[in-house]
Amino acid sequence: MKGSALRKPESGFLRGISPAGSRIPRFLSVKHLPGTAARTLNGNRMRTDGILSRRGFFRRPVVQNNEDTVHQKKARWDFMQQQHAERVYFFDAYRTIIVLSVLALHAAMSYMAYVPGWWYVINPEKSLFFLYWVLIVNTGDMPAIFFLAGYFAPHSLEKRGRMLFLKEKALHIGIPWIVGVLAFAPLFAMATWRSLNLPLPETYMEFVRTIWLGPGYQQSHFWFLGVLMVFLIVFAAVGSPRAASGRAPLFWLAGWWGLSSATFFLSSLYLHPDLWIRISHIYFQPARIVSYALAFYLGARAWRDGWFDGPRPGFGAIALSGLATVAGSWSVIFLAMNFPVKETLALKALHGMSHSFASLSIAVFFLFLCRALFDRPSPVWRTLSEASYGIYWLHQMILMPAVYLLIPWNLPIGIKFILALGGTYILCAFLTIHGLKKLPVLRRLF
Repeated sequence: MKGSALRKPESGFLRGISPAGSRIPRFLSVKHLPGTAARTLNGNRMRTDGILSRRGFFRRPVVQNNEDTVHQKKARWDFMQQQHAERVYFFDAYRTIIVLSVLALHAAMSYMAYVPGWWYVINPEKSLFFLYWVLIVNTGDMPAIFFLAGYFAPHSLEKRGRMLFLKEKALHIGIPWIVGVLAFAPLFAMATWRSLNLPLPETYMEFVRTIWLGPGYQQSHFWFLGVLMVFLIVFAAVGSPRAASGRAPLFWLAGWWGLSSATFFLSSLYLHPDLWIRISHIYFQPARIVSYALAFYLGARAWRDGWFDGPRPGFGAIALSGLATVAGSWSVIFLAMNFPVKETLALKALHGMSHSFASLSIAVFFLFLCRALFDRPSPVWRTLSEASYGIYWLHQMILMPAVYLLIPWNLPIGIKFILALGGTYILCAFLTIHGLKKLPVLRRLF
């Protein structure tokens, strides 16, 4: 129902990635239905002893297999559809902030000191502040996005079934990825070629054929959609976690940090941590791809284990995650400024641990903060959240021209950054809300 807290449970993080904030109960007891005992959503008998853990998260009930009739399953499904209308309100704010941080990262790169020469548009005046900004934000934004995508994937798969799930993801993720890569990525590759002062072919099609499909291949920000599509295909093939783990979230978060640190370190032994590579049509960074896959799984595990069914985090948890964020951010900046080239095994290992710790602490801190402050209905957060996919898809096509047009203006660098970022976000939001989500064909994709 438009304008209310009720909605279909599936309308997509970055639309099509997940239902925009549907609160999925970890179990439903339907004793009032004819001929049923207390059962879980899949029709299995459950007992609910020992549900609330010491850490305040709800654990999945113990279930025992039992047969059921088609009539009873249909009755429970109808009941479930009513219960699933409740939204996870704080996810609206969390998703909005994450996508805004991606825009801020890309805007800051044009103004940062030591900007890589391949960046699309480079402002003549540069600042160390934006370098620190990039170093910090570049650790935590993408793991958080993949976590959200993974969190909503199990319910979508269970609700739709494997084939319909893949069909929906191909429509909402696959097609925008293909269109973005084919229509716009070559233009960003051309901007890179200009920034590097390399000679350009006479025609655009010659550039595409000889450079973009060769040494200058890239996918700009559309790489995320390709990687996510691969994760969703694998997830559909393997299936979502079938049962609750019975372990506290801290166990899984510590495991993510350990495995992400190890894979980052192992990759840095052979490849530069910021290197991008292409395997078939998928474009990614080898040092980070495993952490993204683990973040996706962590999201699915969080849904299955019911991490957000308990009480909100208190001041102590928020303060502790805030201190961890400060420590992780400081470690990333310290290593980057004092040891730009990690030559020894110890420095490579510290780099991996520092990067992964900052990623985890930043993502958790803002998750706690949003849950504590914004876990209530808000039409503004909801509107921006539902527009996040379109905003992400559009932003580079508007942000880079905005940065370029601001170069000759005699303004402080901070004002240029605010104008470029704010103008891009507002325009992308407007185009998404009144264009991508309204036009007959595009609204099916976004």
